[in-house]
Amino acid sequence: MSADGGDPFDSLPAAIAADVLGRVADGADIAACRLASRAFLAASYACSRVRLRFAALARRRSVALAGGGGGGPPGGSAIRAAAGNAASLLGPHLRSLELDASEGWGHPDDATWVEEGEFDEGGDLHLTAREAVVAWADTAAGNALREVDVADYWPQSCWRKAEALPVISHFCHSLLKLRLKNAWLSVDGLKIMPNLTHLTLEFIRLDDEDLNKLNECFPCLQILNLIGVGGLKDPKIHLHQLKTCHWEVSNVPRSLTIRAPNLVRLELKCVRPDMLILDTPSMFTLKLTVDKLGPNVQADGLVSLKNLWIESLDLKSLLQVFAENHDITTLELELPTSTNKYELFEAVKPEYLLQLFASISEVKLAPRFSCEMTHCLMLCTSNQFRSCLRRLLFHLPPLKDVPHLAPLFNNCAPSCEVTILFHADSSDDIRQAATSVWTLRYPGIRWQWGTWN
Repeated sequence: MSADGGDPFDSLPAAIAADVLGRVADGADIAACRLASRAFLAASYACSRVRLRFAALARRRSVALAGGGGGGPPGGSAIRAAAGNAASLLGPHLRSLELDASEGWGHPDDATWVEEGEFDEGGDLHLTAREAVVAWADTAAGNALREVDVADYWPQSCWRKAEALPVISHFCHSLLKLRLKNAWLSVDGLKIMPNLTHLTLEFIRLDDEDLNKLNECFPCLQILNLIGVGGLKDPKIHLHQLKTCHWEVSNVPRSLTIRAPNLVRLELKCVRPDMLILDTPSMFTLKLTVDKLGPNVQADGLVSLKNLWIESLDLKSLLQVFAENHDITTLELELPTSTNKYELFEAVKPEYLLQLFASISEVKLAPRFSCEMTHCLMLCTSNQFRSCLRRLLFHLPPLKDVPHLAPLFNNCAPSCEVTILFHADSSDDIRQAATSVWTLRYPGIRWQWGTWN
């Protein structure tokens, strides 16, 4: 309080006070500020950002559900009223709304099914249901909103279809960013949203098996994240303005197609699509996590590809398609966590890898790949290739002796910068021995040393 007992925030301009509350965002914290200060109370009616989290109720229902209690008494009207009241109170000032009931259910294994006993027939936390969305979308704030983020309560949302997408498309015409999580979503009645540029669907069962509605109704997307989206058969992303895409496929569709002439960055995680089509001539960075490449791959138009990251044991197939005959400047390689000893050697010969590395400017070998590469190099017949390798990153596993990495170092270009990261469990004696041996044996290399854990 000030010296005269007045409100210390009275002198704060209303616009600044509203901005402060918008940065606070959390509904409970904003309510506390309203009670503490008349200035914040007045400014709260112009707050641009609100986040309402129902974590406590979600936890109580999870405990009750696990104990067979049916989830406790419903409170849907109160929760919907909270979101609706906030939207009505703030009206055209509201730009960002976040609703989160995902406490304890943030990572369901698959968006297409749920284990017996996880169902919750209540509706109090079903935030993507039509009634729950209408409560805030059909207000003065609906058309003013620029960002909406709704994370549903999985036991209530997984077994019944929700109409969040059609309702949002009907009311929120100015929306730029939309994120929906933990739901089964219908696309019936979905309208075109020409202003939407960012869309994230996370752990979603989507009734759009080929993504035709997504392509039709979100034509101006620049950033698309599909994380664990199930219900897809032959999905095709065909978006002319798309620049960044992160796609983690939860089931095993027959084919995956991406036609995006302006796509610059793609992160794709899938199992084994029978057909993979990438028509992405502007793509600069590609990050792939694939169990096994299918027999039909069309990726001839990767004329701009420079940065390639791969996590897979099917390395030979992937490198032949995406690295050979492409002007790759940076290559990063990792192996799946389930990789057994010498599986890398069985998948691809070290001589092939060394020859490929020699044609690339920068190579980064992640921890699991580095560990298996250490074993492979002991079986390598000494081959040296004319090299343009200028930078190399290698993670050493825990060591008892100085490893045999000569075939790798012999293929470094003159003045190559080699960064060696010792495992934290490696002794000081091993570190000193390795650094002494390698710096003496390869004086033309510029060495960097570090530690990883």
